[in-house]
Amino acid sequence: MPEPKISISSKRLLSSISLEEAKVSHSTEMMNDEQLISHALKEDPKKGMGMIFQRYYQPLCSHAVRFVGSKEVAQDLVSDLLVHFYDQKLYLKVNTSIRSYLFQSVRNRGYNYLKHDLARKGELSLATEPRIPETYEPDSITEYEELYQDFEKAIETLPGQRRKIYLLFQFEGKTMKEISTEIGLSIRTVETQLYRSKITIRQLLRDKWLLWLITFTQLFN
Repeated sequence: MPEPKISISSKRLLSSISLEEAKVSHSTEMMNDEQLISHALKEDPKKGMGMIFQRYYQPLCSHAVRFVGSKEVAQDLVSDLLVHFYDQKLYLKVNTSIRSYLFQSVRNRGYNYLKHDLARKGELSLATEPRIPETYEPDSITEYEELYQDFEKAIETLPGQRRKIYLLFQFEGKTMKEISTEIGLSIRTVETQLYRSKITIRQLLRDKWLLWLITFTQLFN
């Protein structure tokens, strides 16, 4: 299996982290990932970042691809995020789940990338095709921002366990079996919870569902 592509900035950070620092001893493998990484970041930031790269880099890239539609862009966004997270010592300011923080940050960066990309494409269109008729696109940035916020709010309304299942499946790309193992529920229960989550979100966004689909179709074309 080929090694994932890592940006130059990330390689510089990784070069300062030895393989030994990133390893987790067998005696601590059964500990909670969040506790292990949080402790490592406070005691030895380089070791903590090594653990984050090992455990979360690829899932974060897969998560970012769902927003930006490009593997290369996703890798750059994730690499920049992790370097910023380390350089600015943001790990000292995270009071909740580090994993949740990173995945939320990736979503925000993906959203900002798309927002700026839309603006750039709009400027190019005006410069190269000044006579094109008015289309749906001039309002896309504002509408996308509203839709993004509505979607985030809809996810937040889900009960804790249901929300976790939805995020693991929809954004982290985990399979039903992987989610079942991580949460400790049967695959059937996971499927049921996921189905209910999708129904809830669609109901909350029902007035904007068509707009949501149209906007995302434009973004990824």
